[in-house]
Amino acid sequence: MKKFLTYSTLLLLVIQLTSCLEYKEVEVIKVVDVGVKDISIQGVDVEVAMQIKNPNKYDISIIDSDLNLFLKGNKVGKASIKEKVTLKKKSNSVYRFIMQSSLKDLASGGLPALMGLISSPTMELRVQGDIKARAKGISKSVPIDFKENITL
Repeated sequence: MKKFLTYSTLLLLVIQLTSCLEYKEVEVIKVVDVGVKDISIQGVDVEVAMQIKNPNKYDISIIDSDLNLFLKGNKVGKASIKEKVTLKKKSNSVYRFIMQSSLKDLASGGLPALMGLISSPTMELRVQGDIKARAKGISKSVPIDFKENITL
């Protein structure tokens, strides 16, 4: 009888813990704004404002990223999110991300795209890669791939 009570208690505890961690997919509703914040020898800072819906009962923190930036179809470098962003629980809000690129790939075609920023008021920006998020000690990698026309 004691063994049955132990297993029952353990099973009940597991069910309660897993129900607390019910995960619903976070949804990017739309990209509200994309703009180049800074261009320097060190890299490009791109600010992206996205409306994101977090239907979960807990906050989700975006902690890391491994992204590639493309301008006019030319890879201009790898990018990472500069600061941690927290998606509030049960929210449907606009969040701003600043992505910083090292411009490591300028020699292989990114320089003409950056020079095109000077002559053209708009240009297609593509961001592709993975964003790593964490909630309640559990991490998940989410694939990202979007295109948007940016204006200076």
